[in-house]
Amino acid sequence: MKSELPDYVGVERALGRANVDFSSAEIHGMACGLLVVDQATPPETWLAQALEGNPQDFHVQEARSLLKDLFAATRQQLNDSDMAFELFLPEDDALETRVEAMQDWCQGFSFGLALAGVKDMRTLPDDSREWAEDVVRIGSSGELEMEDEEEGEESLAEIIEYLRVGVLMMNEELQPMKAAPHIH
Repeated sequence: MKSELPDYVGVERALGRANVDFSSAEIHGMACGLLVVDQATPPETWLAQALEGNPQDFHVQEARSLLKDLFAATRQQLNDSDMAFELFLPEDDALETRVEAMQDWCQGFSFGLALAGVKDMRTLPDDSREWAEDVVRIGSSGELEMEDEEEGEESLAEIIEYLRVGVLMMNEELQPMKAAPHIH
């Protein structure tokens, strides 16, 4: 079982060919929202929301295969004792594109929480609730002003790290570590 995420650009292209309306980042956010609440969530629950279309269509099958890999890798990363979890975001695109993808991820995460049955944030433990409310704010904040390219890069890196650590914290709060024992 590999915990490396698939290629972002490859997934984006496959989703485009399958006429999916969500971005790869948003779909990953959805998966994370579901998994932090319930690690046992089957990928089909998520795929039913993320991917529509004729299951016999080649492009839908291609996207489905990549998304299953993404889901499996994400689940494994969330349970990795080295905290290797990472957000599924474009790497080399323009700052504005990466900011937009990060906001899409936040919107997807909020949707994933709702899919997992979190209807009221007040039901979450305090730290998770505060962090999840921040995620909602980031996802719905409209355009983030990034005047200076260098400051923008630093700010984005800080927000992404905040999101990454928050997912791990929430996962740990809602489902204490279930990492596989190490065999020596």
